[in-house]
Amino acid sequence: MRVLLRVLLGFWTTQSLAVLDPSNLNANIYAMYVSVSPYCTSPKLIFSKDLSTFYDVFGFPTLSVTDNKDRNYDGTYSCLIFKMSERVTFRPNISGGETCLFTQDYTKDFCSLGSETMGVDGTAINCSNSGDETVYLYLSTASNTNNPDLVTKPFLPPTAGDTSRGIKLVTAFTISGSTGGRLIIDGSSRITADGGSCSIGLPKISFAKE
Repeated sequence: MRVLLRVLLGFWTTQSLAVLDPSNLNANIYAMYVSVSPYCTSPKLIFSKDLSTFYDVFGFPTLSVTDNKDRNYDGTYSCLIFKMSERVTFRPNISGGETCLFTQDYTKDFCSLGSETMGVDGTAINCSNSGDETVYLYLSTASNTNNPDLVTKPFLPPTAGDTSRGIKLVTAFTISGSTGGRLIIDGSSRITADGGSCSIGLPKISFAKE
């Protein structure tokens, strides 16, 4: 029995020069954990990968195939945690003036100076503007939104007193025998060409059972 995990990027085309879609979006995902608690306590490691592995989510990559026979991951989980790089690279599908070219790759760091993430062991980690840092992305049924314009603390687990933390997981994820799931990263209309720069906002992130 296997747990098959994939990444999917959804998008649609826009002709606006100010707001663009990505033609590719690359993320480095190191590991995935699950927790039966909506507050992401006592997480269980499902898979881990080489630190140098980058995924172009347009290519529907398989994150990992995990043997479920001996480890017995069967259960219903209200929180999914992805250990990943804070940094993504992207390329717009069309050019937005001279600052956002469809022929060029750009980089975005999502955990800037003053932001915080929390490890699966509960350790608080302060982000900086120095290098590519590791963060933990939390998807939980306890989080109150997956609207990328409203998500403010994606790298922190929700608590009973603060459900603005994390990203909303619409339904709990059940592993039973051979189960497939997809981390869906929708970058449509998230690239902006403004003020002489090319930047991407937090994509809409969700998870769905195959």
